[in-house]
Amino acid sequence: MRRRAVPRALALLAVGALLGVTAACGGGDDAGSTGGGPVTIRFDWWGNPDRAEVTEKAIDLFEQKNQNIKVETSYAEFNAYFQKLATQIAGGGAPDVLQMDYRYVREYADRGVLADLGSGASKVDTSGVTQQLLSGGTVKGKLYGIPPTQNTQVFSYDFAQWEKSGAAAPKDGWTWADLKAAAQKVSDSSGGKVRGIADLGGIEDWFEVWLRQQGKTLYSDDGTIAYTAADVARWWEMTDGMRRSGAATPAELTAKMDGSQANDPVTQKLASAGFGYDSGFTAKSWEIAGRELKLAPFPSDTGKLGQYAKPAMMFSISQASKQKEAAAKLVNFLINDLDAGKILGMSRGMPANAQVREAVGGTLTGPPQVGFQYEQTVGPKLEPAPPPPPKGAGTVKATFQRVYDDVIFQRTSIQQAADKFMSEAQKAITT
Repeated sequence: MRRRAVPRALALLAVGALLGVTAACGGGDDAGSTGGGPVTIRFDWWGNPDRAEVTEKAIDLFEQKNQNIKVETSYAEFNAYFQKLATQIAGGGAPDVLQMDYRYVREYADRGVLADLGSGASKVDTSGVTQQLLSGGTVKGKLYGIPPTQNTQVFSYDFAQWEKSGAAAPKDGWTWADLKAAAQKVSDSSGGKVRGIADLGGIEDWFEVWLRQQGKTLYSDDGTIAYTAADVARWWEMTDGMRRSGAATPAELTAKMDGSQANDPVTQKLASAGFGYDSGFTAKSWEIAGRELKLAPFPSDTGKLGQYAKPAMMFSISQASKQKEAAAKLVNFLINDLDAGKILGMSRGMPANAQVREAVGGTLTGPPQVGFQYEQTVGPKLEPAPPPPPKGAGTVKATFQRVYDDVIFQRTSIQQAADKFMSEAQKAITT
């Protein structure tokens, strides 16, 4: 009987720090043939209970079709997942199949943690996945992560509350000033009980979109930081201005935001809008949020959207796995099997396999259908994804949020915080 997924809540992680001890754990061989009898593999991922429910159903189907392979599973929220994963790898107990993030794939690959999915026992069929997405999991010519889906950044809002407060709904060409004005109306109309927007200043992902709107990127092709302290300061001046005016969530609420639904101000009905990824809209999203939300692209002051087609996540196989062939069968099934695709739906984003995407699109209802339609609408405006970020990028992401706490709690000036962040970020990718 499979061990069922159990969510965990842990503190925010600077992944690079824990990964520093994993270099010796990158061994393993290409063994793992399933021809010698029943085998058991482990599959860990991040997500919410809604995603877990459909993932378990898909794995049940996999086990029916591959009766000599048993799959043990576990999941957690994003930050908790990577803390647990780094600890597992450091202790030599990595799962056979693991969900990998675009921001961390190069770091894990460079440390010898991930198997090459393009050759040997761990080879997976990628013929149905576009090269644009596969490039996101390719490091030094080898494939270490396969995106089962693609997603993109999204703004979601409680349209009923916005209409009631007189806030102008997002429209083509809306600006950051438009966002602040609308959010302020929501906050003011509720007497501050519900803020117009969840503070976005500490999330590097949303800073990246804003940077791209300015024609800049997080990292250059050679893996160096491609923005300046002045850019960080400008971003934080804008977002902290929303907090100070009351348009965005207060510091004590913002500081609890950790990627979990339990600490999401929108889910808690303490904010009417926020930024995220369209892969987050699963079958029970409206039930969890307690109301329906509408989706819109990011605001922009330059006419450039800045969003891109991002591997929603990736499936990777541990280099230390003794069951690589069985692990590859599971990854292949989750990406390419039509029946699995119909079960998983949009739980991880829009399917990367074209045939699966076509099959899934006609079956969707509710929040997944809304997410799928949004992706279809905004798709022509999306830019190609940048190359996987360098080693230390995970630490930089965590540092960005940690230092922003100094801003919102007014422990330091914005410029001092920006300088502090840049110093720590440079150190993280060069050590």
